[in-house]
Amino acid sequence: MTYHPRSRQPYLIVPRHLAGPNPDATTTAAHVLQAAGWHIEHTPDHTDYSDPGGLRQARHLADVADPRRPGQPLMTWEFTASPVCGGPAAWTAWFCRDTPPEFIAAFAAAFADDTPLPAPGIFPHYLQPPTSPEHATTLLAEAGWRRDLRNGASAWYGPRRQVAVITPRFPDTSHRGASNWLCAARRATDATVLWLALACPHTPTHLVAALCRAITDPTPVPRRTPPGPDTGALTITHPA
Repeated sequence: MTYHPRSRQPYLIVPRHLAGPNPDATTTAAHVLQAAGWHIEHTPDHTDYSDPGGLRQARHLADVADPRRPGQPLMTWEFTASPVCGGPAAWTAWFCRDTPPEFIAAFAAAFADDTPLPAPGIFPHYLQPPTSPEHATTLLAEAGWRRDLRNGASAWYGPRRQVAVITPRFPDTSHRGASNWLCAARRATDATVLWLALACPHTPTHLVAALCRAITDPTPVPRRTPPGPDTGALTITHPA
């Protein structure tokens, strides 16, 4: 098939974890936070978003490579929540530049959602203590992902083992041994990372579940330019 970049109608691509970034996305994390009524402040280096109460924050960094870390994925989105306005973050999540925007938008939508909880606790949903990782990874199991428990890590691998979600570890009493949630995809031909996302162990589990739901969603996503052949096996259709 011959592809024609920047054609009038976008290509529809599955799986979405290999679709790549989308500069033409009509729904992004920025759109979600703006629609939720968050305060927006622009600087030359980044754009900051904060909820009306000042307890939730998001930062979108300018797309400028760090010369100190050549070849490393550039983390351009950061989400945090604090128990008091201006206080230290209770947790942080990061997304690299090339993460499919559908995934970041799904996380942002769950983060900004102010729908009252069915059984309200003493904390707002974005400050709820994390629950069992299975509350997020059940979605992966239902999508047919395989679990790998080797080396003390609990990793879930998607089709062709090109995409993975690794559950976190909390630090021991000496504050060592902690690890973050890790979501990442790699190229089919080598170990080159296509995108990655990190979330600290204290991130509320339902926010990670929203990310897992977006990653495993079988709905095709639109792209003006299809990924290259080294990305992996894709199903690409083009509306007439």
